[in-house]
Amino acid sequence: MSQIMAHRGARDLWAENSALGFREVAKLDFDAIEFDLHLTDAGELVVIHDATLERTTNGAGPVRSLTRDGRRALRLKGPSGALIDEGIPSFDEVLDILGPLRADLYVELKADENGMPYPDMVALAADALRQRGLQDRSVLHSFDISVVREIKNVAPEFRRLISVNREWAARQGGIAAFLAEVNGLVDIVGIHHELYEAEFDLIRSLRPLEATSVWTVNEPELIRRWIARGPGFIVSDNPVLLRELMTESCPA
Repeated sequence: MSQIMAHRGARDLWAENSALGFREVAKLDFDAIEFDLHLTDAGELVVIHDATLERTTNGAGPVRSLTRDGRRALRLKGPSGALIDEGIPSFDEVLDILGPLRADLYVELKADENGMPYPDMVALAADALRQRGLQDRSVLHSFDISVVREIKNVAPEFRRLISVNREWAARQGGIAAFLAEVNGLVDIVGIHHELYEAEFDLIRSLRPLEATSVWTVNEPELIRRWIARGPGFIVSDNPVLLRELMTESCPA
């Protein structure tokens, strides 16, 4: 059976990448929890998906310009768009919540507002996880092959994941060429559900199902289809619904 990954701290249920969402997800004992990292010019690792503030907060401008006091003063938007009484959490604050759990932590290393990797972010993220003894429970990942190669060089003890969607696969010469390029580099390939659907037989012939994840699967019928197929992980913004449908399809 596939494992459940709570995407961005279950963003359909709580504000994405929020301390609130992580506290709630922590109560539910999912297999894995996924979230995103950026690096500010002040040297602080912060947990937010976008490189700019507009979509998920009441602020504006690039994440990298935030000061510690500035990120705390911002307010995050919940699933309905209403503000919650929390700012952007730091990496350390999120690890305070998630570190004691059994769940694996899937940490995506994002690019800046110009699409460029942050210098030294791989080393900083790996060091923060090492200091808490979380190497065995952490997976570092990116869309950027150069970043994944840096993870292998700088933090070889960590598992690695690379993500791909239809557009990115096309840029690499197709999914077969992409999978050949990352073979041996990563432990898991995270594949967008539309690409995985279109190329399911080919992907399955080239890579074990258990070494893949499918993202981001939220609608009941789509969830049921991927439960039946059984990739290693199913990534969902609503892992509560995913668990309910898994129980429905495979009752104890």
